[in-house]
Amino acid sequence: MSTRWIARAWWAAFLTLALCCGALTPVVMAQPPGDLYQLGPDPIAPELSGEAREADAQAEGAVEGKKEKNDDLGFLEQSLTDISRTQVTSPAMGMEVSTVSRTESTVARTPAAVYIITNEMIRRSGARNLPEVLRLAPGVEVAQVTKTTWAISIRGFNARYANKLLVQIDGRAVYTPSFGGVFWDQEQVFLNDVERIEVIRGPGATVWGANAVNGVINIVTKEAAGTQGLYVESGGGDEHRSFNSIRAGGRQGDLHWRVYGMQLDDAPGYTTLPEGAWDSMQLCQGGFRMDWTPSCCDTLTLQGDFLGGNETLRQQTFIGYVLEPETIRTTDFLGRWTRKLNDETDWSIQLYYDNLYRSATQAAPQRINQSTFDFDSQYHTKLGSRHDVVCGFGYRNYDIMVDVQGSTFTIVPPTCSFDIISYFVQDTLELRPDLWYLTAGVRLEHNNFTNFEYQPSIRLLWTPDDRTSIWGAVSRAVRTPSVADRDFLLVGGFVQGSRAVRSEDLLAYELGIRRQPTDKLYWDLSVFFNRYDNLIGLYPALPPPEIVSNIGIGDCYGYELVVTYDVNSRWRLRGAYSFLVEDVDYGPNALPFYVLPGSNPRNQCFIHSAWDLSHRTTLDMIWRYVDSLAVGVPNYLVMDVRLAWEPSNNLEFALVGQNLLDNHHLEFTDAFSTVTEVPSGFYGMVSWKR
Repeated sequence: MSTRWIARAWWAAFLTLALCCGALTPVVMAQPPGDLYQLGPDPIAPELSGEAREADAQAEGAVEGKKEKNDDLGFLEQSLTDISRTQVTSPAMGMEVSTVSRTESTVARTPAAVYIITNEMIRRSGARNLPEVLRLAPGVEVAQVTKTTWAISIRGFNARYANKLLVQIDGRAVYTPSFGGVFWDQEQVFLNDVERIEVIRGPGATVWGANAVNGVINIVTKEAAGTQGLYVESGGGDEHRSFNSIRAGGRQGDLHWRVYGMQLDDAPGYTTLPEGAWDSMQLCQGGFRMDWTPSCCDTLTLQGDFLGGNETLRQQTFIGYVLEPETIRTTDFLGRWTRKLNDETDWSIQLYYDNLYRSATQAAPQRINQSTFDFDSQYHTKLGSRHDVVCGFGYRNYDIMVDVQGSTFTIVPPTCSFDIISYFVQDTLELRPDLWYLTAGVRLEHNNFTNFEYQPSIRLLWTPDDRTSIWGAVSRAVRTPSVADRDFLLVGGFVQGSRAVRSEDLLAYELGIRRQPTDKLYWDLSVFFNRYDNLIGLYPALPPPEIVSNIGIGDCYGYELVVTYDVNSRWRLRGAYSFLVEDVDYGPNALPFYVLPGSNPRNQCFIHSAWDLSHRTTLDMIWRYVDSLAVGVPNYLVMDVRLAWEPSNNLEFALVGQNLLDNHHLEFTDAFSTVTEVPSGFYGMVSWKR
């Protein structure tokens, strides 16, 4: 699709919008603000129009009743009574968080840099996959390498296989120990069923274990009871060429269930190479979830997902680069049993299994087959009136096969199997009721690569009033070596892995303050200093062979600021600014190993304008600026726009433009593959629910 055509389409859209605004403004201004929409419970996450909003503002009394309920924060009395003893009247401070302590808490009671992306934010952003959604979070570096590969990290050390970030989907870790990091193309999620995404900036290793070094991203999907009925969406454009999804949910007695299916076809990126771009993607995925509550104390969950599709792999071989079709398959199952013994004690047991398979079988055959079995248990109780304790035990087994033939590198031996056994305990002590809280914990872990690891943390929280939280933390976290760190071999023996390589160490210092001085204004500031030791690199640089070794040290420091402001009852502004300095040194005769320093922007920011043009029409505009990278990537400024119209409660039409303001731009460089640039794109979609 030509740039001229896109420009004409957007001019037409905005002219139509201007006419609509002119026609609707008198009607809108004649209505009381409360009749237009009910503000959501979190100014960070706009809920200007959604399922909970009254369709035609018919029952003003009912709407006022809802407002009164929100003002009293009645929802806190349902599941967070024991945790929220302070009468938190600020909506933003009352958002639910569970990732930091592995128990239900609130933003106000969380001594960590936490950010919540809600379902409403996802819907109004126009994002079509998880990486696009994560652009909404401060402090998260999101860069598209090719249309099928992403570099995503938090607070530095970004790479295609960023290895200091833990990602979970409903408690299932999707970290890949073969290379470290996440294969983002195979982590497809039905976005309409996501309840929230909790983004923790900073270490989470005390409760989640190794590799939760710079942050944790936890995707929480809705319970089956919240996805009843039928939902269908369909759309397409020039970049997201086509996508179709359907989900159905029902109930039989105490059992709620849902099933879903989704399909996507993405066009390749932009490149000036003679052969053109190659990185298109076609995927299909289906899945299910069942939640059974046989009693008031027990909840049993069973869910699974199945993905299959094809991409094109461009890899370096003995004869240069070759293009090959690559097959992708993933399967995962998760079961969880939660029992609430009383208001102060509960426990849970979780099992999951997942398998990923990637295969290219032509000029340079390769196969990756990874199976994961995980058992996790935790026990939560309150001891006396001041101690809130959570502890647990975990066991995880990986069975990995990486078979690469005809390429410039290989893994020797191609197969391995290893275990991780862990224990953790964490106690939150109420030093002074409703004012001072001290959280201390430690995780002990044994693995086949580095044997014993310990990861403690201590956090202090001060809540001088119900609209202010001030906190500080000191934590230690480790990143255990990947299979590639130990067994990588560049053909000819020029680069070799090492079985003597140890874990990378982090000592992190954090301070933060969050405040909501008025119902319209909320802000959150986090400052951090990270000191790294035993960073993995290559030594010596010359002469060969270069051996994988712990020879690097480094510091990362910076801050993140989030501000949300309600201009009026129909218009909400949300912005974030992140500043990062990365100072890493591998020594005069050494090199980094596939995580290149200088791959993180020093400055990045975004502004999200969420505006209800009328009761049925919404306009969202997001401006994003990302600073240049020291590795040679220039800065860029782009804009995403979404215009949506709901002719009825169960039908919506949307027009979305992504990465506008330029024709295409580069976001990252990669040492292992040729990159493509990100073109501007446009798509339309329709969704229907019953």
